[in-house]
Amino acid sequence: MISRDDARDLGLFLRYAFDASASPGRLDAYGRVLELFHAAPELRTAANEVLRALGTTLLAADRTAGFVLAAEPGSPLAVTYTRKLLPLGGTQHRLVYGLALAGVTAWCFPNARAVREPGTRRVTALDVDRLIRGQAAAIEAGSTEGEGGLGPAWEAYDRQHKQVVATKKSGRLRRNTTAKMCEDVLQLLASFNLLVADTTMPPPRRDLSVWRSTDRFRAHVAATGAPLVRQVFPDWSPEQRHSVEPPGGVRADSEEG
Repeated sequence: MISRDDARDLGLFLRYAFDASASPGRLDAYGRVLELFHAAPELRTAANEVLRALGTTLLAADRTAGFVLAAEPGSPLAVTYTRKLLPLGGTQHRLVYGLALAGVTAWCFPNARAVREPGTRRVTALDVDRLIRGQAAAIEAGSTEGEGGLGPAWEAYDRQHKQVVATKKSGRLRRNTTAKMCEDVLQLLASFNLLVADTTMPPPRRDLSVWRSTDRFRAHVAATGAPLVRQVFPDWSPEQRHSVEPPGGVRADSEEG
């Protein structure tokens, strides 16, 4: 029979593992459970068995990221409703949102080293918008291809989201502009504490924010997302962040005078 102390330790593990906003660096109790998790094989075995029964996997357990979980499809802990943050308008919207998610990931973690090493990286919707437009321009010019069966996503972007008029009369971005859809994705990731708002920098536009990646996000990318991102943006590298941007994009407020 499990002892009272073991049950308490397992309960604390689950409490912090399920709370993405908690950090072992800020909570002493979290830090103690993390140390115990690594020191006590019995707790580690029990915790992993409970997670497996719930359809979840432990991706990381360290002082920087804390306990990071991923839920399998069908798990009661899997995310099944995102319409509040992603106003899906059908298959075309889903495809472009997928490009935006891959773009955010590629911008924050452009190579294997960035995925391996702890650290945060700044990102805005305009950064991701430029990245998507650059890849689309390369595909259109024939210098690269939409790999991995992703042709329909690039076709959806080309057909519906290369807007000439990107803003309303108020100056705010229209809902279906790629930049606005990128901001939707950034906000979605922030709602799961995979990104955090960076208030040290002024936003590029009044209707956009500046974000920073977290080590929780890096743990997810390391476990599941890096190969897909390299398929979507095979030629992307950090050096391209300051290259000449493709024409037709949404500009920052400061660039609009």
